Amino acid sequence: MIDVEARIREALKGKDAVGLTCWRAVKAKAEAKVKEAGREAGQALTEEEQLAILRKEIKERAEANEFRAESHPEFAVNRGVADILEAHLPQAPSAEEADALIARAIAEVNPAGPREMGKVMAALRQANPALDMAYASGKVKALLQERG
Repeated sequence: MIDVEARIREALKGKDAVGLTCWRAVKAKAEAKVKEAGREAGQALTEEEQLAILRKEIKERAEANEFRAESHPEFAVNRGVADILEAHLPQAPSAEEADALIARAIAEVNPAGPREMGKVMAALRQANPALDMAYASGKVKALLQERG
């Protein structure tokens, strides 16, 4: 898990404006998530919840930049924030590793057919949240249809 408070302190000490913007945005979203879930303030998020916040922030920054020129001051800030957050996401497995994960998940779940694809996908999400689910979905579907 990422210690957001420590990242904020580091950005302050290093006078890193983009890093400070990045980690303050993450902190605000984390606090909102805790409040939304009805938990006490200061309660830690799970790693999965924290990663979801990072992914959402990256997506929002990318969407904001779609309509800005590269010369716009916010463009560089948004790109910098996205770069910082992407560095903290787990690395996606290679195609070979993904195929091995898919084969293992199918073997563990032992689905009766394509109708149980959801169970396999849930096992894959749990096994490796960084896995490209679009790629996995296509592979799982094809493999399950072959099985009958």
